[in-house]
Amino acid sequence: MSHTKRIDQALQTRGFAVGTFISFNSPDVAEFAGHAGFDFILLDAEHSTFAFEGSVEMIRAAAAGGTAAVVRLPSSEHSGITKILDAGAAGVLIANVRTGEEARRIVQAAKYGPAGKRGYSPSLRAMDGFKNNKEYREWSDNNLLIWVIIESEEALENIEDILDSGITGIMPGPYDLSMAMGYEGDTTHPEVVKALDRVSDLAVKKGVDLAVFSEVPEGEGALTPYEIADSWKNRGARFIHFSTDRMIMASGYRRILDGLKESQGV
Repeated sequence: MSHTKRIDQALQTRGFAVGTFISFNSPDVAEFAGHAGFDFILLDAEHSTFAFEGSVEMIRAAAAGGTAAVVRLPSSEHSGITKILDAGAAGVLIANVRTGEEARRIVQAAKYGPAGKRGYSPSLRAMDGFKNNKEYREWSDNNLLIWVIIESEEALENIEDILDSGITGIMPGPYDLSMAMGYEGDTTHPEVVKALDRVSDLAVKKGVDLAVFSEVPEGEGALTPYEIADSWKNRGARFIHFSTDRMIMASGYRRILDGLKESQGV
């Protein structure tokens, strides 16, 4: 089996895969997202409250739902990367990577020797479903998703070296980048948009998978998720993340209450 079978099929048939962020410490939510049909889920171990053990349970739940789990980690520490991959994550998303050298260390932490420095064990949870550990090692070195987030001016200066480091994907980080550039979270500022466009265009040009986070806007005249997906697909994005579990739940509650207010005066 492949941890990324659903991703592989999506890329082959439609050209991009669709995921969502999970921030609740809940295996049920991870499994439900899989059963709902997401090609992958992204477990947010940077901004959420769950620790390593919580991530492991949600990786297992994602697999039960038929999907793969990529884990966003707050740092590029070697042991954190190898540990979550050994637990069965289909990949990692490392926050705030600033240099090509840091990106190369991340790649080395994710790959076995001789190409990398990931420690080898013949008995890992990640090997479940593979015929033998050799099959897993070969799959791992060729298929793990190794993504980094660009969210600082230093990263912008080093973007080409980062893209040439061996990572498989890159995600522009509009919120932190806008803060770093002095625009206080204004992701629509022309200078922020210009920087994000440069990162996106360079990634596509160099053949590094472009992964983007897309909120689903609400209100009259707002783009639909389908229009957003089509727009990003046309720009070359291969992985599109729509919303988060927290946003989806809050939006669902609001819709219910708005309907009750309108019909029942609640």
